[in-house]
Amino acid sequence: MRSLPKFKTIPKNHTFVAYTNLFLTSIPAKRVQNELYARALHRDPRVMYGMIPGLTKHGDLGAFVLIEEHFEKIMKYVAQKNWDAVYVLLDGFIIYIHRPCPAPTDTSGIEREHGLLRLHGACLMTMFRELDKQGRLNTQNFPGLEYFLRYTIRWIEHAKDRLVGIFHLGSDILPHLDVCKAIAYRLFENQTVEDLNLHLTRIREWVQWLEPRVTESDHDDYAGTKVWVQDCLIREWPWLLLGVKPWYLEGRDHDVSKKGLELNLEEEWSTFSDYRKENPLVPPKGLSWEFKDWSEEERDAHRGGQVYEPSDEEEGDDDDSSDTESMGWGMERSFWKM
Repeated sequence: MRSLPKFKTIPKNHTFVAYTNLFLTSIPAKRVQNELYARALHRDPRVMYGMIPGLTKHGDLGAFVLIEEHFEKIMKYVAQKNWDAVYVLLDGFIIYIHRPCPAPTDTSGIEREHGLLRLHGACLMTMFRELDKQGRLNTQNFPGLEYFLRYTIRWIEHAKDRLVGIFHLGSDILPHLDVCKAIAYRLFENQTVEDLNLHLTRIREWVQWLEPRVTESDHDDYAGTKVWVQDCLIREWPWLLLGVKPWYLEGRDHDVSKKGLELNLEEEWSTFSDYRKENPLVPPKGLSWEFKDWSEEERDAHRGGQVYEPSDEEEGDDDDSSDTESMGWGMERSFWKM
């Protein structure tokens, strides 16, 4: 097993990952999202074998089933009141959902998607409430909490815009959104200059840690990484460099104690579970969601006899899939491995 990196300013058992966004996260959460990502790709015909007629939605539906299974796991830890494990699974999920991969979408309607979003919100509210009771809802216990909240809020906002703008649902359909913003403001409003500088110091240490691991063939990718990180900071975290107003000020006018906390996790889970039983998602003709489990004959039956075989360059090493970083534009380099 590869040894974990030893950082000076990045907390123990944590690292950065850089896909479409830059996240400070724990090693366990990183591995959670890597597993979700690898399994989602195995369910996407476009990645595994090219386009297969009649299976154009297979990847999206398969990804949705994957997320449903992920929330089953989350609920097991909720039942055990293991909030650290719940946080890791939710953190890994939100990193995964920001990666370029099959979008978990139910093409039959929005009930399933809306139900999952409310379940996600109820999990968040319950976890935040319990951690707050314990006095542990802070960056001392969860160093990547600001990143987690920032991109959780962004995903909820995107989902809300989709449900309201496309499907014309009411603007209050995801009441936990405002509560998340209020929590972020409460947690981070008093950040000092030293706190902001620590953000930058950790990012620089991580980028410097990458450099000795770069091979000659990786050099251009690493140079691009440094530029990408700088651009990401200016685009996503401009107050660290430019002194503009930070993102969490959006929560200044919201109340932590209202609306979203009314989401009852037990009720949301029961409602969502009942819907899944009545409307199960199953792969075609009883086959597996993951194409790696299909025989050549089964693939050929859905391709009209036109067999696509991935080249050696396209074939990945499954053993490394849960331990490899990606910059989000498809490159997998040796110096990302951990």
